[in-house]
Amino acid sequence: MSTLTEEQQVLIAKCLAKGRFCSLQRVPSKRANQSICGLAANNVVGCEEPHQCLLMPYSEFLRSTGLNEEQGQLVWTLICRSTYPWQQHCRRATELKDDDVWISTGDAEIDQCLGGGIRLGSMVEVVGESAAGKTQLCIQLAISAQLPEAHGGLNGDVIYISTEGPFPVSRLVSMASPFVHRVCGEEYANSVDPADFMHRIQVAEFESMETMFHAFDYKVPSLLSAGNVRLMIVDSIAAHLRFNTSDDNTGQSSPIAFYKERSDSLVAMGAKFKRWANEYNCAFVFINQVTDLFAGDSGNGNDNDASLGLPSIADIDAEFTTMVTSKKAPALGAVWSNIIDTRIMMYQRRGLVQSEFRRASDVQGEAADQAPVEPPSHLLRTRRWIENVFSPWALNTQCEVVLDESGFQHVSKADI
Repeated sequence: MSTLTEEQQVLIAKCLAKGRFCSLQRVPSKRANQSICGLAANNVVGCEEPHQCLLMPYSEFLRSTGLNEEQGQLVWTLICRSTYPWQQHCRRATELKDDDVWISTGDAEIDQCLGGGIRLGSMVEVVGESAAGKTQLCIQLAISAQLPEAHGGLNGDVIYISTEGPFPVSRLVSMASPFVHRVCGEEYANSVDPADFMHRIQVAEFESMETMFHAFDYKVPSLLSAGNVRLMIVDSIAAHLRFNTSDDNTGQSSPIAFYKERSDSLVAMGAKFKRWANEYNCAFVFINQVTDLFAGDSGNGNDNDASLGLPSIADIDAEFTTMVTSKKAPALGAVWSNIIDTRIMMYQRRGLVQSEFRRASDVQGEAADQAPVEPPSHLLRTRRWIENVFSPWALNTQCEVVLDESGFQHVSKADI
């Protein structure tokens, strides 16, 4: 009731007491005792509190209070305002800006590509083909989330749910030391044991959809409420949801029923994750797989790269290469795409390192009229990209990266 003036509270009290409509002009407009309406409501129309009047039909409210339509609308509005003081829940955008907290990838350029990193309270999908580096990136995030705040981390715990085999412990240990050296410096890195980063990661492995959903219903909430979890990773969300493995001859659900049930499960699961993300101030990262698109044709049946949906050698030197036109699409369909907040796409191909090729050409001293030199095989390497496909807080941008023992780092244009 603190959002109402004294005159408004007196009006509600008199109406609930079946009093006559009160003039508001002579009543002082200052804050009044919050119990005025509550005390008056105890003796009228079966309501102990003013907000209970909102539960009765509006016509019954008018009859009980003896108000006409215009008066009833005013009193009804005042009761609604006192029940939910919406002004108290409004904040200026400048205040909300300070609430944004991000999990860094450990590389400033990659963070900039993603709009700042992985935002707490969000649901992020990392999608790409096999061996694109999805798990590597998630391990990197799991280490970064545990770093002290003084070194850009959140000093938080991590939940890692694996659905595609054992958790890669050896890769976590091998990445931890070089990653911490690169991000935090030698002094701090020498003071920590790489094995320490395993102690704050809760790992769960599930071999079926039923056990995974059971963990989401019971195990995950208890872990979130009991600890200082800042990041939860599901590797991968599509493993048990992508295909219908049931057999109709055994009385199991048909494919159509399976996909309908899957959509319902995704919606319910997404609602849980969004609620937990806000309640526990935690980021959720889901690894997703890709599926082939068969509609249309590349127009060049002899181009192996095009048939695979990959950029050609001629296109690889372009500033931006995208997977959107590559005949690959994230699994789980539009239902899942509308649940997540951010989609990060990772992809790779065997490409030419143009800077090295140019240096090699300069050494050879080719004449201008000579035929172009075919790129030597030793100048071809696996090139990788991270693309922010969509996000509420960042534009669609792309960053070429390299994967080494310390995780992902950006590639400068001079090295391309």
